[in-house]
Amino acid sequence: MAKASAQHSNEKSANSKLPEVFLGLKPNKHLLHLSVLRQLDNQRAGTASTKTRAEVRGGGKKPWKQKGTGRARAGSIRSPLWVGGGITFGPKPRSFKFNIPQKARNLALAQAIVSKADSLVIFKNLPEVKESKTKNFLTAMNSLSLTDTPILIIASSKEQHFSEVKRASNNVPHIRIEDSCFIGVWDILKVKTLVITESALKEFEKRFAGLVKNKDLKATKG
Repeated sequence: MAKASAQHSNEKSANSKLPEVFLGLKPNKHLLHLSVLRQLDNQRAGTASTKTRAEVRGGGKKPWKQKGTGRARAGSIRSPLWVGGGITFGPKPRSFKFNIPQKARNLALAQAIVSKADSLVIFKNLPEVKESKTKNFLTAMNSLSLTDTPILIIASSKEQHFSEVKRASNNVPHIRIEDSCFIGVWDILKVKTLVITESALKEFEKRFAGLVKNKDLKATKG
């Protein structure tokens, strides 16, 4: 991955190392797996629904008499055996959401950032995008020489130019701008290049300040 130009107004920070709060953390596959499952399952709508034989309209009258016709006995045309009948054991609206402790979520997020240390880029600030236009955004990104896509940029919503950059990047499929308060583990793991602004790093430092730096999975237990 090519490095950003030092003369650019949004140059990469001279110190690209992670803060001390991340030191000693090693990615735990089980914890990261649980965090990814949690994020993806919580995004599921769970709205699939089918009707049972009791819910399908019609079928109140017995199709034919019980005996004497030579046909198999039938009590309703809405039986699951009939076309247009009810569905046996079909899906019903449900919630797929599950949770893990807050401490475990923070630990997983910190580990995900550490796992991207080799492709991590730290910016002092977000690039200025005039008129929130996608063309101007791409020009700014090209000047930073970030070519290894997909790219995730984590910034604070309080930063200057955040709303302009967020709006300008909406039509760029391989680059995402996300608020540091709403970032997930899967968002970080699935990209090749991770960009974090200095203000977002400071927010992460406060958020991860109380983490217990160990290799155990005790944090995943409620």
